[in-house]
Amino acid sequence: MIKDPIAVTLEPFTREEEAALFDKLDVLSIAELENYIGSAQNSLQNKGLAPSWRPRVEIGLQRAETVLVRETAAAALKAAEPPPEVVVVAAKTKKAKAVVVAEPDDDED
Repeated sequence: MIKDPIAVTLEPFTREEEAALFDKLDVLSIAELENYIGSAQNSLQNKGLAPSWRPRVEIGLQRAETVLVRETAAAALKAAEPPPEVVVVAAKTKKAKAVVVAEPDDDED
C-alpha cells in the first residue's frame, strides 16, 4: 500500500535565504542558468508541487531570468569587442632565441 507523502509547509524565504539563493544564481554560467530556468518552469507546471514551494520556485526563476539576461548581454558585448592587438618581437642572440609578446599600452592617445 502506497502512503501519501507528508506535505511539508515551507515558510517564505528569510532575507538570508533569499540572499544565499541570489548569490548562487549570480555565479552560474549561461548554460547552467538555462537549465535552472527550465527546471523551475517544469516544477511550476507540475500540479503536484506543494503550494508552499511555489513562491520559492517563482523567486528563484525570476532571479535566474534576470541574471541570464544580464550575462547574455555581457557575453554579447564581450564578443563584439575587437581583440587586443598583439605585437610579437623576436630577438636573436648567439646563445638563445627569445620571443617577446607585448600588448600595446592603452594609455596612448
